[in-house]
Amino acid sequence: MRAINKFYFFLVFTTLIWGVNFHVTQVALQYTSAMLTGTYRYTLGAILLVIIMYFRKPTKEDIKTAFSKWKSIVFVGVVGAFVYNILFLEGMKYTSAFNGVLIIGLTPLNTALISIPMLKQKLNLRQVIAMMFGFLGILFVLSKGDISVITNLSFSKGDIYILCANLSFSFGNVYIKKYLGGVAPLWLTTLVTVVACICFIGFSVFMEDFIFPTNLEYLSALFFMGALSTALCGAFWFISIKEIGAETSALFMNLVPVFGASASFILGEEIVTPQLFGGFLVITGLLINSVKLKSKKAVLEH
Repeated sequence: MRAINKFYFFLVFTTLIWGVNFHVTQVALQYTSAMLTGTYRYTLGAILLVIIMYFRKPTKEDIKTAFSKWKSIVFVGVVGAFVYNILFLEGMKYTSAFNGVLIIGLTPLNTALISIPMLKQKLNLRQVIAMMFGFLGILFVLSKGDISVITNLSFSKGDIYILCANLSFSFGNVYIKKYLGGVAPLWLTTLVTVVACICFIGFSVFMEDFIFPTNLEYLSALFFMGALSTALCGAFWFISIKEIGAETSALFMNLVPVFGASASFILGEEIVTPQLFGGFLVITGLLINSVKLKSKKAVLEH
């Protein structure tokens, strides 16, 4: 049980950072375009991960396994990281943050549905209930309990971009579980980040005029996005997918808007009771799913 708790910590910490990352990204986008922001973020993340791997030295078996699965690694780097970020950043240009985070809340459902044909898994009642609690919680957190906010929702092409981004992210998670389970998580994180970095740089060379602000606010935001959100949390996410599964890991994505709202509170925005209730629903959904994990473990121990 102690090992499972460790992976739960990884997922909670990761979604905390990703929730705050929405606000940090807005700071960075005041200085550079979305594409350049992504390029600098992944470049820093890739550099840090390569440095870590230099000291940790992947084993010969790690290198051999990665080489044998290089096509799958490139595929995840392109689809699960680069394409996801391109679609997400492009989508956020044409839609609201509310719609964007709401669509990201579909991650557990999309991941579970993709797992059905790819991993031959079936949705059970417990998973469905956990997803319903999670998504309902997100609605309360984002709308602050105001039904008119939900009923007046309108959708744009930006929402289509973000939905496609979400599908790309969800598919990448399941793909990792199915085809890259034998690759050491930190080593896999490094390789996928390097692939995404190369894609970002190649794209930016042809599409962007390179500028690099050197003020403290931008550099702090870049460090947060590159070192924490990309490098450290990327490693935590891949480790969790490998150890406890893509579907369970995806459920924790419901915490992203909860932590995002909490960050708004720290930045001066008022938190109202319906948001607290929404956070309670999200956590309840996670607990419903975790009971299943404990029950399975207990059966195995006996």
